[in-house]
Amino acid sequence: MNETLIYPMIALIAFIAYKKYTQYKVLKLVPSLLEEGAQIIDVRTKEEFNLANKEGSVNIPLESLKNRTNELDNSKPIILCCASGSRSGLARRLLLSNSFDNVHNAGTEIIPLRLNLHFYNNH
Repeated sequence: MNETLIYPMIALIAFIAYKKYTQYKVLKLVPSLLEEGAQIIDVRTKEEFNLANKEGSVNIPLESLKNRTNELDNSKPIILCCASGSRSGLARRLLLSNSFDNVHNAGTEIIPLRLNLHFYNNH
């Protein structure tokens, strides 16, 4: 294998491993965060949220989060989730820069616990 490909591959593998490890750490904290009254904020679009979401979560799409921070209780932990972990990561940075301090990125792992499937019968 070409040496110029090895280093980018190692960096990619390290990035993926780090991302999964940090999500794993947060997921271990979720039960205790929920006992503290944590808010689960799903930063996906409304359409994505309607397809599948964690029961009890609140949908605040990333593009509107900056204007809706007043809806969050800064005295309680905030657990963020999305489809890939990227938007919830951006949301975490946004909240930290706006004086929120107990913010956790759970990524994708807590979303598919409840599917909202709608079947329509034309009879």
